[in-house]
Amino acid sequence: MKKNQKMKMQFAFVVAGVAIGFLFSAMLAVGAIDAQTLGQEPPPDINGVWVEKEVAPYVADRFEIRPEGVFVGGRQVTTRYDWDGEILSYRKGDDTYVYKLHEGRLVRQQPAHYISSFAREGDPDHCLLNCT
Repeated sequence: MKKNQKMKMQFAFVVAGVAIGFLFSAMLAVGAIDAQTLGQEPPPDINGVWVEKEVAPYVADRFEIRPEGVFVGGRQVTTRYDWDGEILSYRKGDDTYVYKLHEGRLVRQQPAHYISSFAREGDPDHCLLNCT
């Protein structure tokens, strides 16, 4: 093969690769391809009211997660929270709250006054995922 033909072929492969990459990116951007198509499941939805379990109802902590932020006692305490499908974290005043998803419940990791778990209000089994 001549050097000129080889360079033309290499250039064609590069252009084709860039075009395929651009097409794939555009399909992701417009939603034609989603995370499930790529083999990743989206994190479970945690929106709703979460109520502390295994304590007397009148002392149970509760908070609500909405797309707009975290609410406690009906008041918005933050507009930002992080949720990766396993760990929920947000700041309320000077404190950072961290919860880990375990068997369908959110278990508070921080601040760690005592071990407490939260179930979503309204779920038939008060569980987010398969609970045992």
